[in-house]
Amino acid sequence: MKPKFSPFMTTPLPCLLLFIIIFNISTTFVVADLVQKACKKCEIDDPNINYNFCTSSFRAHSGSDSTDLRKLGAISLSLIQRNLSSSFEYVEKLLQNKEIDSYKRVRLNDCLDVYSDAIVTVEEGKKAYKEKHYDDANIKVSAVMDSARVCEDGFREKEGVSSPLTKWNKDMFQLAAIALSIINMHP
Repeated sequence: MKPKFSPFMTTPLPCLLLFIIIFNISTTFVVADLVQKACKKCEIDDPNINYNFCTSSFRAHSGSDSTDLRKLGAISLSLIQRNLSSSFEYVEKLLQNKEIDSYKRVRLNDCLDVYSDAIVTVEEGKKAYKEKHYDDANIKVSAVMDSARVCEDGFREKEGVSSPLTKWNKDMFQLAAIALSIINMHP
């Protein structure tokens, strides 16, 4: 009696498809694990970093689902850049409101200047990172981190005035802290 062979297992196409599916699933777990491990290390290394903020920030970026540590660093810089651009647009929108008092208007314009400089600085940081000049990238990202603090501090100069940019600045500060932590993971 002749043994029965399944045509499914003797043709190369189904075997190849099965291999691809298993490979993609394992790769997805490895990449997700990389984001989780990197964010956990960032949180341990810097008390300003929240693990959930870190992982959700990377998950919001389409490129982080297939990456390595080096690309994760580049993505972290892109996240800062995106935050800065959004913050800049938000401030421009706030300044269109005629009811904002003169004190806040001056501070918002100061923040626009600071954000504008920070956008250029993060671009320089991205270039340095790409060229593996990690010390230079670190300096540039540190300057961007300071811009969030400078903007926020401007509103604190007058008692009773609250910044409408606190959330934006906290996010920028934390994104910069994440980028610094990842940059510092490189030799």
